[in-house]
Amino acid sequence: MKSRMSREVQVRFCESVRVRFPRATRRRSIRHFCEIYETYFRDGAKELVAIREAIRLDSALGRALISILLVFAQMEREAVGERTREAIQHIRRSGYHFGKVPYGKRAVRAPDNARMKVLIDDDAEQAIIAQFNEWAAAGIGVSEMASRLNMAGIKPRQGARWTKHTIYNLRLRLSQIQSRAVNARSRTDEDVKDRMLELRARGHTHAQVASILNELGFLPMKGRRFTERSVRKLFGRCRETRVLSPRRFLEAMLERMRREHEAVEPDAPFERPGFPTLAKVLGDAGYVTPKGRAHWWPAQVQQLLEGRFDRYYSRAARSEITHSE
Repeated sequence: MKSRMSREVQVRFCESVRVRFPRATRRRSIRHFCEIYETYFRDGAKELVAIREAIRLDSALGRALISILLVFAQMEREAVGERTREAIQHIRRSGYHFGKVPYGKRAVRAPDNARMKVLIDDDAEQAIIAQFNEWAAAGIGVSEMASRLNMAGIKPRQGARWTKHTIYNLRLRLSQIQSRAVNARSRTDEDVKDRMLELRARGHTHAQVASILNELGFLPMKGRRFTERSVRKLFGRCRETRVLSPRRFLEAMLERMRREHEAVEPDAPFERPGFPTLAKVLGDAGYVTPKGRAHWWPAQVQQLLEGRFDRYYSRAARSEITHSE
């Protein structure tokens, strides 16, 4: 029987009961407070005890200690994620490849750094890509393309046989075709993403977001209704900084912070971070000022939250700026 307390803490009931933490957190944070927590059976009763301090984890002090360790675990998890993203960005800025190799390419060792890889053309796969274009120009459909490749004994990179879905998705990734909306929609993709992010900022789950979108008359690109799975996929491909204006981005962030604060300290009033902190957040998120500068001043953030820059950061104005760039 397993009872999950959180992502970082898990209590397991079997021959013994353990409080488990992530490996990185054990090394960096918990080591400074106490050793591994274990359970000892005394007179048939299960007791959670911290070895070094002899603190019962089911006591008030033990629960407070777990809360402190959870904070350190969250900080360490965010730091690891940030360091990983920075390392990947550094590799790509340096001209090397990291991640899955796209079709038509293959990864080889970089001539100037044996630890890194670069992409070069794969002649066999490039010939297949060129064949797709020739067949498409001749009016041959994807099902016939798959049949011809299978008859020729050519295998895809993954799987045993070519299918129409494999070829369609591959040509979509290669930008040879564009996905077309099946449903005739009165609202654009930007409208859908904007409403989804707004609902998530209010604390709605994926299932609730899907239900609300359906009630409001939003339609997906394909299918009759939004589902929890489709909403989850859309969130995975949606970046707030590309959809939301700077003001909406800050408002959504502050709403999440307020809800998290109320969940931890419901009796204490929520204090909004100062304008200098919010200015740094906007700069780190990649937003530029109305004058096109990356550095935000606190006074500009105040004017932004008051709505003085709404006209500049409207969707039409942002599309014109992107088009001019």
